[in-house]
Amino acid sequence: MKTKDFYALLIRLFLGYIFASAGLCKLTDGQFGQLIGPPWLIKELAKYDLELFGQFIAFSQVLVGMMVMSQRYSVLGLIMLVPVNVSILMVTISQNWKGTPYVDSVFVALNILALLYEWKSLKFLLLPDTLEIKVPAKVNELFPNVWWGTLGIGFGALGGLIGAWSFPAALTFGALAFVSMYVNVFTFQSYFLLEKIILGLSGVAILTVTFAGFFQKVMMLLLGSLILLVFVLLLIRTFLHKK
Repeated sequence: MKTKDFYALLIRLFLGYIFASAGLCKLTDGQFGQLIGPPWLIKELAKYDLELFGQFIAFSQVLVGMMVMSQRYSVLGLIMLVPVNVSILMVTISQNWKGTPYVDSVFVALNILALLYEWKSLKFLLLPDTLEIKVPAKVNELFPNVWWGTLGIGFGALGGLIGAWSFPAALTFGALAFVSMYVNVFTFQSYFLLEKIILGLSGVAILTVTFAGFFQKVMMLLLGSLILLVFVLLLIRTFLHKK
């Protein structure tokens, strides 16, 4: 896979996971494993009779995040993610949260980069007079499979819908959603060996965080080791395959 295609794939998987897991965490009252985001959002909004609004925000994060991970609906998901991302950034700035605005700024930047990757397909939105529109989008050329990404979105949506009533069910459906997304990613047949290893390790890292409640003592050590290994392998892959 070309370097820019592989990095774009990693960005989509990362952004999609961050927001999908954050939404599932909120809907399960902080029980679903995640990396970032306030799990108490719904409870806080409930104090102002806005519990349903909080649930809507969390479910929207799940749905949009899963769409970004799905590859088939990634472009639509990335477009929908922009207002979500920018709104979160503005909230963290207005609340004077320390450090968080910088992290959210990175998410916004990655969101924009992922959309710029599809510039030839999206430029008509900013340049309505253009006569050249690339269809299908790059991501859909690379991942034409219909079912695995769609199945992952369905699993994620089910997990979000029942999260408030059954954490074990939400955890199961959430994990199935992530597994489905990675099965879809591996339908692409032309990865380098290092790319397969990097993707596999990133999937293991996601499941490690998802099931963090079952092995809390070693979770941070295991996750840190996986992230470091992925980073090193990514540098090696980039050096070996520069195109």
